[in-house]
Amino acid sequence: MTFNSLVKATALVLALATPQALLAGGAAAPLPTQDWEHKGMFGEFDNNQMKRGAQVTVEVCMGCHSVKYIKFDFLRQFGFTEQEVKDMAESQGQTKKSRMISSMSEEDAKDSFGVIPPDLSLMTKARKGYEDYTYAMLTGYLNEDESELINNAMEDDALSDSEIQSIAAKLHLNPDDPEKVKEVVTRIQNGENFNKYYPGNFFAMPQPLMADQVEYADGTKTDLHQLAKDTTAFLAWAAEPTLMERKSTGKGVLLYLILLTALLYAIKRRMWSKLH
Repeated sequence: MTFNSLVKATALVLALATPQALLAGGAAAPLPTQDWEHKGMFGEFDNNQMKRGAQVTVEVCMGCHSVKYIKFDFLRQFGFTEQEVKDMAESQGQTKKSRMISSMSEEDAKDSFGVIPPDLSLMTKARKGYEDYTYAMLTGYLNEDESELINNAMEDDALSDSEIQSIAAKLHLNPDDPEKVKEVVTRIQNGENFNKYYPGNFFAMPQPLMADQVEYADGTKTDLHQLAKDTTAFLAWAAEPTLMERKSTGKGVLLYLILLTALLYAIKRRMWSKLH
């Protein structure tokens, strides 16, 4: 194979591997960066947050998605009672020993959304941006101010330059491409799901989380930011449930190496002192 043929073949593979949304849409807004308590060598999962995130995942996300690598019974480690775990499992037509499989069948999901919703078990590991990506997908839909701006613009026969600039600024679109802005407004008007952080901006999932959608037993506020952060943290645990054990082992190994290094240094000094 010649070099030119190799380049063309590689380009073809990359083109076929590129999600259609990336080919059809523009660049997404930069992902908002969040502080995650479990990140870093000494980071840990907060059991209270895990419990809240599991609640949102079961009550909301599992209406369409599964978390198939996790069993409902695993949730007891976060403080859920056996009865609570049983109730959560039964809400999805499962038992407490079952894996967290959505009650919605793949056929029904495809009929409703046109695609089969992906399993969430490894979602925070599967996308560039990791937890920040998942959080952004949950919070990147139109907020009240943005929706009002779009609705007001729709009442006009044609978008003015100032409206195009305002919409572009709010939705992180290119203000120098008015036709693209108009296209986005039209697609929103037609009921498509806009997300400012998703490459291409439109995808099948309607906004899954809204403020006060669930009620936390510990009294924590349930605004969109809190719901999204709790859910993302839980999914980060689901993607790597042994993370804390690995960190604990790593800390023990580091301590051992430090002590061993100190011991070897002391032995070295003692041996060399006899040669002087």
